[in-house]
Amino acid sequence: MTPEEAIRRQKELSSNRNNMASHWQELANWCLPRKASIIEKRVSGQQLDFHRLFDNTAITSLKIMGAGFHSHLTNPAAEWFEFKMKEKTLNTIKDVKVWLKDVVDVIFNTLNTSNFDGTMQEFHQDSGCFGTGSIFTEEDIKTKVRFTMLPIGETFIEEDAQGRVNRIFRKFQYSVQQAFDRWGDDAGVTVMKAMQEKKYDQMVDLLHWIIPREKRIAGKKDNLNMSFESKWVEIKSVHLIKESGFQEFPVATGRFWKQTGEPWGFSPAMDVLASIRMVNAEKKVTIRGAFKQVDPPISLPSRGFIMPLNMNASGINYRNPQTKADDLQFIQTRGNIGIGLEMIQDVKREIEEGFYVPLFKAFSQITKQMTIPEVQRRIAENMALLGPVVGRFTQEVLDPIIIRTFNILLRGGHLPPPPAILEGKEFDIVYISQLAKAQRATEIVSLEKAMTTVGEVSKVIPSVIDKIDGDKLTDIIWDVNGANPEVLRDEEGVAAIRETIAQAAEKAQQQTDLAQAAETAEKISQTEKNLQPAGAKK
Repeated sequence: MTPEEAIRRQKELSSNRNNMASHWQELANWCLPRKASIIEKRVSGQQLDFHRLFDNTAITSLKIMGAGFHSHLTNPAAEWFEFKMKEKTLNTIKDVKVWLKDVVDVIFNTLNTSNFDGTMQEFHQDSGCFGTGSIFTEEDIKTKVRFTMLPIGETFIEEDAQGRVNRIFRKFQYSVQQAFDRWGDDAGVTVMKAMQEKKYDQMVDLLHWIIPREKRIAGKKDNLNMSFESKWVEIKSVHLIKESGFQEFPVATGRFWKQTGEPWGFSPAMDVLASIRMVNAEKKVTIRGAFKQVDPPISLPSRGFIMPLNMNASGINYRNPQTKADDLQFIQTRGNIGIGLEMIQDVKREIEEGFYVPLFKAFSQITKQMTIPEVQRRIAENMALLGPVVGRFTQEVLDPIIIRTFNILLRGGHLPPPPAILEGKEFDIVYISQLAKAQRATEIVSLEKAMTTVGEVSKVIPSVIDKIDGDKLTDIIWDVNGANPEVLRDEEGVAAIRETIAQAAEKAQQQTDLAQAAETAEKISQTEKNLQPAGAKK
């Protein structure tokens, strides 16, 4: 794609999303004021605009929801994913399990030492407010990988036929100094001229796009023959600054909710926007009503007092002696603040429920009298409500990020060599965070119910226990709970232990049999003695 074609395509995409951009601006005004510069651009030094806000329920609810997703889906304190080979029999081999665990450890540590944690917190808030968030993953010399949350106002996306985002354009600004620091003389005539004139803070418009490469030489792995092309252009002079490429699409775009045929996502903030407007209007009116009761309006004769009135404590006011001695009176308003507060609380609950705040606060509702299984079941039931969102986040955001991080580390030689048996084999990513496990918790509940029922039946028909494979049951429970696979013994280890136990049991049985035989022989001998007639020779 030439620079002229890319600039024209970006303008078309911008025109197509104008309605969404206006909607995002309003959502940001109410829920995310620090990012409220989508179509209403702030100038340097301008403060955040809070003049329309009288209630911060939406702002705090969005923060709680973002923190909840981050803590329960991508918590940096505990591994939240693991690898499983698609060929299931390979997962029973200890060397394979250990290698997969080592690779996960390397990736997890790499993510934790990068800016992944902060980026994901920002992503969850953006997706909760705007419905869409895009994360750019690139290589970094110091931390191996680095992540950038792309501002939604600067981002323009396209989908392929399967609804996956595979083209992205980003129109943004750099200061002249920033552009020169990044590209030097390659930044173009506009930048170099401004540098010569010492206009370091002058802003320049730039366009960066990443799209599938249409023409490339098969087999070559240089920047100009990778699967995706990446180009940077200075828009004013239509100057191509840099051209490179990526072996995999480096941008992960997640949508909170998705509608077929619409590339942009939909968010909880959109669903409760009416309530957000309502609570701010109610709060404004209630505040005015409270002010009138705390500091009520006054009534006084038109010529009774010499203005201005001093309404401060111990204030002295002078009355016109030629007028009647009419007193100053306070006007009693008939507003009902209690009703206003009740209405506000009702709408606040609607907003909090829309942002899943009660769900993420489920821990605080747990009583000390509840058993651990009861606690786990209650949390799982609540978390399961987020199943569709969790599934989309894992597929659209976390899968691409983990796969790209894996490839970057592999190309850099930072991963341990795999066992020879895994050559040409594929693996799956399995998520084991609390939110992800909650989606599979129904499997454990089903197993518990089945085992309880079979246990009751076994009291009448003991042979039904023979139908249950204890090894498979253990493997399933371990897998669903995402427990460390290194704790489980491989089949050879289990067979050796069982053989030892069987031999010990057989030996013990033999000793028991011998003891019983000796005891029986002694009893028989004693019986024979007792049966002999008196006086018989011994």
